[in-house]
Amino acid sequence: FSFIAKPLFLALKWVYDHLVPNYGWAIVLITVVINVLLFPLKLKSMRSALKMQKIAPQIKAIQEKYKKLKLNDPRRQQQNQEVMDLYRKHGINPMGGCFPMLLQIPFLYAFYKVLALSIEMRQAPWILWIRDLSAKDPYYVLPIVMVVTMFILQKMTPMTTTDPAQQKMFLMMPLIFGIMFFNVSSGLVLYWLVGNIVGIAQQWYIN
Repeated sequence: FSFIAKPLFLALKWVYDHLVPNYGWAIVLITVVINVLLFPLKLKSMRSALKMQKIAPQIKAIQEKYKKLKLNDPRRQQQNQEVMDLYRKHGINPMGGCFPMLLQIPFLYAFYKVLALSIEMRQAPWILWIRDLSAKDPYYVLPIVMVVTMFILQKMTPMTTTDPAQQKMFLMMPLIFGIMFFNVSSGLVLYWLVGNIVGIAQQWYIN
């Protein structure tokens, strides 16, 4: 993702040189811009998620109808066909809900590379206890707040599945991300945290 990392670094440098002489606030501003630019795609995805939420009882009814069949039973194909026909009837893309998250991955990796490789980020302070954006948060405040904002965002987002096992898995996602981000650079956690806060505002608007 160097084709994203290089322009991202240049954008951070421009914001630092012309708007705010602090790389932490530069990350905040760039993250807001990225999320605003991705908002039309997120809006489309959320509309798809809301449609999926409405037809979730019908999908559950189809699953109940075939639940006694073995996984290798040929009639399972008929179940899949009925579900796809339902999606088609309501104009739903079943992968639409994952699209905004997938779009964030290249930017996440690009921020990781910028923070890890650019000399400008070494010992670059943000506020108070964050004295080095390329190092982990010494008090783990940012990762904890990031997990909390992920939980809030998740609660605001329509649940597209009625399967209790899948719902539990979704509820575990913020904790999994929290563990992943526990020891990474504070600048990277700041990027994801700000994205969550903007996401909460956008989700409130969508709802």
